[in-house]
Amino acid sequence: MGSCLNRPQGVESSDGDASQPIFFHPFTHGSQVLLDEFHHVAERASSFHDGIVFTNRPIQLHEQVTLKILKKEASWHGGLRVGFTSMDPSKLDPRHLPPFVCPDLVRQGKTWAAVLPDHCVEEGTILTFWVDQRGRVFFCSQQEAKSMCLLRDVPVRRCLWAVIDVYGQTKAVQLLDPTRPRGGVGEPAPVPRPLHPAMLHAPACRDYSSLLGGCTEECVICCSHEANAQLQPCGHGTLCHCCAQQVFHSNRPCPFCREQLQDIIPVVPGAPAPGTRLPVGNQPWPGG
Repeated sequence: MGSCLNRPQGVESSDGDASQPIFFHPFTHGSQVLLDEFHHVAERASSFHDGIVFTNRPIQLHEQVTLKILKKEASWHGGLRVGFTSMDPSKLDPRHLPPFVCPDLVRQGKTWAAVLPDHCVEEGTILTFWVDQRGRVFFCSQQEAKSMCLLRDVPVRRCLWAVIDVYGQTKAVQLLDPTRPRGGVGEPAPVPRPLHPAMLHAPACRDYSSLLGGCTEECVICCSHEANAQLQPCGHGTLCHCCAQQVFHSNRPCPFCREQLQDIIPVVPGAPAPGTRLPVGNQPWPGG
């Protein structure tokens, strides 16, 4: 089971294994965001707002989030906003995301973000930001090696996801892996496998504790979400979408039978499993 590692004693736990790859959350993002199939690149389709994206998992203290500016749109004003949020993106309804991180999402009280300097919107700029144990958010760019303090007093006794607002002149950004240098710059984050097309429209994971009994089961990995994903080809279905994605993206086998995964199929709890033959007419279900 994953947890938020390297946090002060008493911090709440969640999936935050720093050994797992980071990519943009595939479901929860602004209405103008277009993601590539591997969720490394986020591009704003039009306008200058509704470009909010989150990381797929919590970020550890001092863990670096590295971005590369891919496209600039000079017709707008302002640029990239970055920061952290204690709201789990998997529990947010993307339809209810505000158009801006600053000030809209910040005003909700669980997000801390700020605008980066103007020089950080130039195409090709590589920048890194992180939060330390004192709740200070620092950033630095490839052009300026010196770290600068961007934010203070971010609560670190809880899990924090990185949040990026692809705003204004910033048209597209790429998430890089800072641990794998090549010629002084980071490589793209480890390439995850593409998701099944149906998963692009799958609902966010729901808290198991908020569901009232019935046919639902809890995810055996996080023990907090309902199990709503079926692994293929083995057919095991006791993981939530969030944990199933983590397993699938990291190229790990099924945690039960160790068979290599080829696909993930969304499952509506209580509905027949994919491939189940439905009864005809008044014919009862087997055992019914």
